[in-house]
Amino acid sequence: MNRYHTLARAWLQEVTEEDLIAYEGLPGLSCALPAHGEDPITDLAVAYQHLFGFNAPPYESVYLDPSAMILAPATERVEAFYARRRWTPPAGARVAAADHIGLELWLLGDLMQAGRVHDARALVQNHLAFWLPLLAHALTRVDAHPFYTALADESVDAVLPLLDQAPSPLALPELPPRPRYLAAGMAEPMPQQAAGPELDELVRKLLTPRDAGLYLTRDELGRMSRRLQLPPVMSDRRAMLIRLFRLAGEYDEVGGLLDVLNQVLDDAMGYYQGLAGRFPPWEPYARLWQGQVARTRAALKLFPKQGPRATARRYRGKWERRLRRCDTD
Repeated sequence: MNRYHTLARAWLQEVTEEDLIAYEGLPGLSCALPAHGEDPITDLAVAYQHLFGFNAPPYESVYLDPSAMILAPATERVEAFYARRRWTPPAGARVAAADHIGLELWLLGDLMQAGRVHDARALVQNHLAFWLPLLAHALTRVDAHPFYTALADESVDAVLPLLDQAPSPLALPELPPRPRYLAAGMAEPMPQQAAGPELDELVRKLLTPRDAGLYLTRDELGRMSRRLQLPPVMSDRRAMLIRLFRLAGEYDEVGGLLDVLNQVLDDAMGYYQGLAGRFPPWEPYARLWQGQVARTRAALKLFPKQGPRATARRYRGKWERRLRRCDTD
């Protein structure tokens, strides 16, 4: 196995005893492995499920498709790339869709091993360079095991040097718009998940990486709630974010929540700028995602900072003043 295959294996499955030996060949990964005497296999298995089963799905379509869902048109776009290169994913890979980061890295390893550098660069330019940095950035904002933070960094360091100078200005891949209907078998949103049109549109934007310019994880939403000293929020990301806004309104913390979200956007801006500095050919991608982040920031500015409790208190105060004037008269 080459470097890309080793990285792919770490994304595709939980670490095994055999893997521990292989990862020693990559200093960035070996330094992040648990110390001797601990139980690295169990710890890393728990961390793997927490990250990729609960927080940051490692699928291209989640980051690039307007639906932000797997098995979307963005997945078909990856499958078409595989078909044109006559490549079939390895049998037995435990993935839900063909656009898993582990499969794309495995293909990259196969192409480099076969000397097909042109095809390898095409995979990076048209796929990995678009979305791997967003996934890596999401992992920096989760309370992740150091091994998986190192895995994200090592993957970025292995992939982006293969990038040729991208066209500028760069555009996101053309894909069908987000469907406006419910797929067969999907239930209607629960009443507590419903939101008004203004909040619903902002939530949709924030939770669609293609539009927002970053991926918000469940851990991050929970951390925002604790930071603002609000009641806990636990559910799927949409329900969590809607409840977070509603709680912020009830506790007069909408302004605080918007400030926290803006700090996350600032962090994304800095992360993309830093990557562009380290890998100059990635600069058009940095500008692209920074533009999406800037538009998200503009959307936050338009959202009212007064919550329902503050509004009610304002009107109650107005009526109390009127009653006092009436009593005086």
